[in-house]
Amino acid sequence: MLLAGLLVTIAASAFPLKIKGIDTTRTAILVHDLRWGIDLVKENADRPLVPASVTKTVTTASLLNLAEGSERFATPVVAEGEIKDSVLIGDVIVRVCGDPTIESSYFEDSRGFASGIADGLRRLGISTVAGDVIIDESGFPDATTPPGWMAEDIVWPYGARLHGANFRDNRFRLRLPSKDTAPRVPDLKFSFSNPSRRGVKVDRKDGSETMLVSGNIRRGFSDTFSTPVPSKVMKAEIIDTLRRHGIGVKGEKTPEARVSRTVYTHLSPTFAEIMKSLMFRSDNLMAEGMLRTISPGGTRSDALSEEMAVWTMAGIVGNGVKIVDGSGLSRDNRLTARFLGDINSFMLRDEFGQEYTSLFPRAGYDGTMKNFLTDTPLEGRVAMKTGSMKGVQSYSGYLLDDEGRPTHVIVFIANGFTCPRQTLKNAFQRLLLELFDVSLQRN
Repeated sequence: MLLAGLLVTIAASAFPLKIKGIDTTRTAILVHDLRWGIDLVKENADRPLVPASVTKTVTTASLLNLAEGSERFATPVVAEGEIKDSVLIGDVIVRVCGDPTIESSYFEDSRGFASGIADGLRRLGISTVAGDVIIDESGFPDATTPPGWMAEDIVWPYGARLHGANFRDNRFRLRLPSKDTAPRVPDLKFSFSNPSRRGVKVDRKDGSETMLVSGNIRRGFSDTFSTPVPSKVMKAEIIDTLRRHGIGVKGEKTPEARVSRTVYTHLSPTFAEIMKSLMFRSDNLMAEGMLRTISPGGTRSDALSEEMAVWTMAGIVGNGVKIVDGSGLSRDNRLTARFLGDINSFMLRDEFGQEYTSLFPRAGYDGTMKNFLTDTPLEGRVAMKTGSMKGVQSYSGYLLDDEGRPTHVIVFIANGFTCPRQTLKNAFQRLLLELFDVSLQRN
């Protein structure tokens, strides 16, 4: 009777968020009771909307259907050429595969890449490389920027593009006026303008290695930006590290007919570890990397086609759904609350339910949900991925019982709101508390 009364109350009420500045035609809310198989709240659930980072839930769910969480990226490094008197008459070739974690600041185990190569060369008795260090990206097609990424995002770390070679999270620290970078970014150029401008603005066009600096830099400036060409940073660090280990790189042209020997194979963290990290921190670069594992050696389009095939085979077809990247940074993406909710429900199957739900940050505790529903009856009882960009706020995940088992699927997507973002978040939190705090106390 309590449930029936609640459903009648919700059905008879106006739009459930009682605040000004939201577009009620472009705000979707879906709260689905998994135990009863009914929707407690259903507003615009089938309307395609810009989802932001909740797209990452689709990427991770798709991958879990196609790969094991224990799998890893493998980046082999080979010495190609004859070895004579401790000299490699050839090149050191790094065959990259799109691993987004090499030397990442978020995974200690992914570090020591260049040192691993140096150790491998010394085991082969090589003290000099007559040729060069070559970063081979030929096995990773279509390293383009996904459609719908905004030009103003490209320069910042969250807008770092996935390449075949990714290194140190594809970001660097820049200091002006010295132009010092950490790590070292070869061939970085600068264009300075408007020195009388108060403050400093830095930009970079997609595909360009020129930093566009506007403003007065005499008092100093420092910030972190996306790396234009990560393979150059990777190569520079390898050569610098080899030299510190007493291995010279001459860069000479060498014969093409060669013997190939394995120097070192770099293994990433497991896919499960990467997915948890990217979901808790909402890491766009790693999400794009995980998308591409869905179709190894294929293009982004290939991976997206495979992703949609997973859900078509599962009987989940969203009208108007359009996915163009793995991270949700694109404003061309369109998802419905129903599509997300159906995926979340499907992923509770025994074969991957526990692994999938563990990827969601818990309210009041983890990642992007740390400040959500704190000091309320729902703290730790809601696990959701968040998403935000200008004019977009979204959530997708679960309500959990005392033993951490999902009892409800929750999806929220708001587009085009003009109220303060925190006001919108507070209203959504109030809605969840109105729905669940009493029922939780009685369970």
